[in-house]
Amino acid sequence: MSNRSSAGIQVTERAVRTRRGAAEVQQAITDAVVAELAEVGFGRLTFDSVAERAGTGKSPLYRRWPDTTALVIDALETLGMDPAGFARSGVLRKDLIGLTRYMTRTHQGVKGAAFRSLLGEAHRYPELLDRFKAQVLAPLFDALTELLRDAAKRGEVSSKRLTPVVLEVLHALVIKRLLLEPRDLTTKDITEMVDQVLLPLVVA
Repeated sequence: MSNRSSAGIQVTERAVRTRRGAAEVQQAITDAVVAELAEVGFGRLTFDSVAERAGTGKSPLYRRWPDTTALVIDALETLGMDPAGFARSGVLRKDLIGLTRYMTRTHQGVKGAAFRSLLGEAHRYPELLDRFKAQVLAPLFDALTELLRDAAKRGEVSSKRLTPVVLEVLHALVIKRLLLEPRDLTTKDITEMVDQVLLPLVVA
C-alpha cells in the first residue's frame, strides 16, 4: 500500500474519531487510563500517552483535569467492584465462596493489572491513596463485612466474633490472595481459604 493510501486511511480514521460523542471520548479516555496504569504504572502515565491511546487530542484532558492525579482519580470508579452484581444465596459458606469468585472475575486482565499497579504506588500520593481506598478498596471490604453481619443476624455466626481486628484480618487476606498472587485464584484456592481461614475466624 502506498504512503498516500496509508495517509488517507489515517486521515479517515482521525476524522471518524473527531465525530465521536462526548460520552464515547470520555469512555475512551477512561479505558486508556486503565490500560496505561496496567502497562507503565502511575508514575509514567502522562496526558500525552493517554491521549494517544484514546485516539483523541490532549485538549479534552487539559480542559477537564489539572494533572494526571486528578485524571486517575476520576478513572478509579472503573476499577471498583459493584457489589450489586453478586446475588447472595443466604448461606454464609456459599456466599463467601461466591463473593470471592465474583471479586476475582471483576479484577482480572488489564483491570487487575491496573489495580495492582495502583496498590503499589498510591502510598506515595496521599490524595490518590485516599480516593483509592474509598473508591476501590472500600466496596470490597463493605461487601464482605455486610455479608458477615447479615449472617450474624441469621444466627450463622456470633456477632461478637465480628470485631474490628477479625474483620481487618479477613479483609487483608482476601486482598492479598485476590490481588497480590501471581496467578488468578481457582475455585479450589477460594474454597480452601474460606474453609480453613475465613469461616474458622467468625464461627464460634
